[in-house]
This record gives sequence, C-alpha cells and structure tokens, in this order.
Amino acid sequence: MSPFIISRLPRIAAIAVLAGIPSLNAGAETLRWNVQKQYGINADGIRKAVQEAKGHFGKEPNDTIILEFDAGTYNVEGKESDDGSIDLSGVNPGPEGRLILQGAGMDKTVLVFSNDIHAVFGRNVFRVTMSDMHMTRAKYTVSQGLVVEAAPGKVVLDIQQGFPTPADIFNPTSDQGRFLRRYTNSKEDPQLVVNDNMQIAWREAKPLGGRLWQLDLVKKNLVPGYQKGELIGIKSKHGGKGHGGQAYWFMGGSDFIFQSVKWTQKTRGVFRGGFDKIQILDCVTDRAAPIAGQTPCLASPDGGPQIGQPWDPPTTGNIVKNCRFIASGDDAVAFFHGTGEVSGCQIRDAFARGILLSDSAAVVTKDNALLRCGIQNTKDYRLPGDPAELMK
Repeated sequence: MSPFIISRLPRIAAIAVLAGIPSLNAGAETLRWNVQKQYGINADGIRKAVQEAKGHFGKEPNDTIILEFDAGTYNVEGKESDDGSIDLSGVNPGPEGRLILQGAGMDKTVLVFSNDIHAVFGRNVFRVTMSDMHMTRAKYTVSQGLVVEAAPGKVVLDIQQGFPTPADIFNPTSDQGRFLRRYTNSKEDPQLVVNDNMQIAWREAKPLGGRLWQLDLVKKNLVPGYQKGELIGIKSKHGGKGHGGQAYWFMGGSDFIFQSVKWTQKTRGVFRGGFDKIQILDCVTDRAAPIAGQTPCLASPDGGPQIGQPWDPPTTGNIVKNCRFIASGDDAVAFFHGTGEVSGCQIRDAFARGILLSDSAAVVTKDNALLRCGIQNTKDYRLPGDPAELMK
C-alpha cells in the first residue's frame, strides 16, 4: 500500500513541534503511515513499517515519515530471540529527514511489551522521535509487604494482597539490585521514608505459608530497624535481554526525542556509546494501577532515563525538560560524562537519587522540584551510604 503524502511544502509547520528541528529543504515530503491499517500494531507490523521507512530514506533521505499509532491498547511482544520488540537499528534519515512514531496521546495509545526483552532497541539510530504514547509491561515488576518480624539477617513480610511474591520478581542471574526500603503505610499514596531508611540488600526469599515470606539479608547479622506493621517496598533489579529488558536500549547514534511518553512497570532506559543530542520532554515515569485499591510503592525495580554509562565515552547536548518522575526504583534520571540540562522536572520518591550527575558537572539543573530524593553531583557514580545525606 502506498503511503499517503500530506505535504510537498517545507515541513516546518508539520513537524516543528514534534521534532524540534525546522526544515530548510523545500522539496522534501512528509508522509503519514497508519500503522494499524497498513501493518498492524504488533511486533511484526511495527518491524515491517520501520524496515519500509528505512528503505524509503535510502531513496528520499530528507523526507519525514510519521508512523501513526491509533488510540487503543496493543500487545507488542517480540520473540525471545529478538533484541527488542521495536528495533530501530540503522534508522538514519538525511540531515533534514526524520522518523516519527506518534501515538494518539499519552493516555490513549498504550503499548504493552514483553516482560523478557527490551521494549525499544537500536544500534546506530539517528533523527527519531517517539511521542504521545504509554509504554508498559503485562506483569507487575515490584512487590511490597507489611512487616511481621525483623530479626538478625532476615525480615518476614506479609505480602499485600494481589502483589507478586518475592520469588515472582526475583532475578536469578544477578546477585545485585535486590533492596528493601520503608514507606508510609498509605493505601492511596505510599511515600518513601527519608530518615533512618537506608537501602537494605536481600539475597533470597523463602515462603512461610500463605502470603508470608522471609527475606534473607546480605548482611547476616544486620537487624533492620523495621517495626511490625510498617510497609516495605521490595525491588529485584532486572537487567538485560531475557530478564526484563529495558524500556529502551540504544548504542550509538544522535538526535533522539521522547515527547509526551509515559512509562510504567519498566521505566529504565539507556543511551550508550556516546549517543548525543537526546531530548526527553514532557515525559512521565509513574506507578502502575493499584491492586485491590493499594497503590504500589514503586513504579518499577529500575530507575529512569540513563544518558550514558560509567564506562562510556562523553555525550553532549542533552535535554531533560518538564518531566514528572514518580517513585522510580533507582535514579530517576542520570547523566554519565555528559553535558546538557535537566529543568522544570518534578521528581519524587526515587529509591536512590532524584538526579545523578556522574562526572557531569557541566549539566545545568534549574527549576526542578525534588521531594524525598536528592541530587548527587560527583565524579563517582556510587551512592553514598545514606541517600538522606543528599538532601541536606
């Protein structure tokens, strides 16, 4: 089916808001392809649409292609052998071209991804925008429970009704990333307790019958300062392909925009390999829907956007602006060896840091509101012993 051409005029009016880059190429075209009608909104359909877009850019590099995602909820589950449910590898329009994946709205287009692989993946990706959609997972990825007992080297929890057991969220491939923290015991809005509430590492979980579970701690002689009835958030940080994947994982490229995108259940995404000119605008990471009326403590076991990694080359020209990051399971937003700006963001109840700037002292932070989490601006990325120290 031939794509529908909406304009043969300069594309400034058509995509300036979405892409943030005006066109100077009067001969370029803007094309809208309705993914549901032409391909189907599933992993195979989206893969075909992206492949056809790449082929088009090979002939008309400065065109803009808008892949339209209708309102609705769609299962986008790739195969376990895939690197990601949506693979953008090799998308590289010309200097005036762009690929835009556009939903009908953050609360209207919902893409439900596989629990086992990256949602969005790409190597050598250039000039792409994803906008106006909600990305989530089919299953809950965190748990929580009320304290029954705290003793040397262990905590016994009554897992709240409907939440996964610690075994359900356990990542057997890693001996890291499993932690507990205390929250206010609220049904509608549990909040992270700031003082005397360091992350406590756990190593394995044992069923005791019913909803009771014993979590054995890494420090076998540690007696947690938890009181009976207190609410504890439980995370077991997942990771790469095969064990939860990432919300997005990119290696190498430039000029990527997330605009008005919401993530739940899996919130951490990574730009690696010196990927630069990243814009994350008006986006949200948030907790999933309540279970039996109980709002979860955590949005996911992971953090939010990660721009670079400790061992990556520098990255420049990045913007995180007007976002809302709620209850992420690690750092809400992080820069490594980077420059850019974090501004106008609302960040609350991050399990680790609200903003981490690791060897990124040149990143400008302004007009942000952080609640019950702080900013760490150090050369070293490691978390201080007590996250509360970051808020003093």
